[in-house]
Amino acid sequence: MNEELKRCGAQLLALQDVDAQRRDVADRLEALPQKRTIMALRAKQQEGAQRIALIEEKQAEAAQQEAILNVDLAAVETRIAEEQAKIDAATDHREVARLTQELDTLARRKDATEDKNLELLQKQQDLENLLTDTNDKIAALEQRERAEIAAYQEQATALKAELAALDAQRAQVAATLPGDVLERYDALAGQKGGVVVARFQKGRCQGCSIVPPTADRARIEASDEIEVCPHCRRLLVVEP
Repeated sequence: MNEELKRCGAQLLALQDVDAQRRDVADRLEALPQKRTIMALRAKQQEGAQRIALIEEKQAEAAQQEAILNVDLAAVETRIAEEQAKIDAATDHREVARLTQELDTLARRKDATEDKNLELLQKQQDLENLLTDTNDKIAALEQRERAEIAAYQEQATALKAELAALDAQRAQVAATLPGDVLERYDALAGQKGGVVVARFQKGRCQGCSIVPPTADRARIEASDEIEVCPHCRRLLVVEP
């Protein structure tokens, strides 16, 4: 085996090692836990926003009901005042009895309307409390999201810097390889899960652990070029 082939084999192994490190860093970047946490926090904020929209819709309905009740109450109070004035002016006891009965009916109607108003006021207060609580929860979620984003950006920046350094290192190593060898390496990279190069030691491919037939072993060990394992098709670096 000539020195150029040894050097080429060593650089192929070095390139594979750099690529393994690059994959590891890229996987760590992709798997940063803050990404999932941020998405979950945003989903909860969206749920909160939908809840707020529903609360505000109910508040609007309650406000309309309150306006209707106030109109009814004002009308009843006007009727009561009118009937009381008639009673005060009446001289016939039968007319007074009739008006008094009407006044009692109006008074009951007024009481019922006021009771509905009180129930509605309680409902509006409950809705306001629920709205405040939901807004507070959303604010807490937003604060936590900002913290998670800051943590993600800090870790992502460090990993991206590490990846950039590895990219530069890969470019340096790749530049030392013959163009055809690099092309073969890159073509195999997507097929072999990143393990493109295997050592060939004592007649055995260390990538697939297969011992090729005797003729193939002899050819591989005597070759002045980077050979391919007949079984797994990985590039072989022959070592004693």
